[in-house]
Amino acid sequence: MKHRQVGINAVGLTNPDGHVIGLDIGATSVRAAVMSLGTHEGRPSVSVHGLGEVALPQGAVLNGVVCDPVAVTNALKQLWLVNKFECRNVILGVSNQQIVVRDLQVPNLPPEQLEKALPFQAREVIPLQLDQVLLDFTPLGPPDRVTDLVPGLLIATPRQPVVAAVQAVERAGLHVARVDLSSFAALRAIADENLAVEAVIDIGAHVTNIVIHAQGVPKVVRTLTRGSQELTERIVDRVGITQPEAELAKRQLGLGDGDRRIGEAILEGVRPLLTEIRSSVHYFTSSFAGLELERLSLTGGGAALPGLARELETQLSVATRVVDPLQHVRNRWANKGTQEAETQRWATAVSVGLAMGAAA
Repeated sequence: MKHRQVGINAVGLTNPDGHVIGLDIGATSVRAAVMSLGTHEGRPSVSVHGLGEVALPQGAVLNGVVCDPVAVTNALKQLWLVNKFECRNVILGVSNQQIVVRDLQVPNLPPEQLEKALPFQAREVIPLQLDQVLLDFTPLGPPDRVTDLVPGLLIATPRQPVVAAVQAVERAGLHVARVDLSSFAALRAIADENLAVEAVIDIGAHVTNIVIHAQGVPKVVRTLTRGSQELTERIVDRVGITQPEAELAKRQLGLGDGDRRIGEAILEGVRPLLTEIRSSVHYFTSSFAGLELERLSLTGGGAALPGLARELETQLSVATRVVDPLQHVRNRWANKGTQEAETQRWATAVSVGLAMGAAA
């Protein structure tokens, strides 16, 4: 899937040892996936050589925005030190509610000319101050033979959050080779090529990304400032237990049977997220007549909440399952270090998908 960068490409994507690294700065952790690119049966393929994760202090990243750059930089240094990563060039994922993705046709121009023309093309469709955003265009097909217009996606993201994230990464001694949308990275890692129409839903601690695609082409792209941390906080408020106790109860009980007060708190907390997902699906079905949604594919740290997939399937009458982010990776566990990371695998979709993008 060729959904690529939003911004810069200052250094090589591939490190001197042949590895590419996807770097995800989440609300609770920084995560990296070290991958190598190759071919299998004539098609691009990837294999994993390392997965790592280091926790962030609360409040360091809020709704996808780096609020404490020093904490993020220190966590990245620790991530590289603990996992003995030697590569320094990374592909960085970004996500926040203000990112805009729109269908657009642009003139068939050389890249340097298109870069200059893009702000004029974007003026009518982007509800943001254009001098405060980064713009990019991802082509989705060849130019039209009659109009010579190229179909694709216009992507606009506020400049300052991207700059803050890049600076925090580079202060850790790393080099940002590319900035990519976290939602597109999750799509790469999760999407099933055997499904014509699929919704990929990446549920993080603070942010949930929804991408509904048809044959790999995004039709609906949304970023919600809702995530699994809301449920933990609601349990703490309603039941009066500590945050670690609430987190454990959430993971063990979910939407199933158990302590009534905890179950009610989780259900109450998850309803707004379920409503937003249902709204996105209804928007898709009403906007794209003739395209039938075949599956909801869940990933992210919040996706494994017991009973969540079943609840979505019941409400929307669409098959729903939690998907392994390493499903497209040829060797699941190349070394002991990646084996140890298996318990956190649902949260690795973005970092894995970022690295996979270098093969696109």
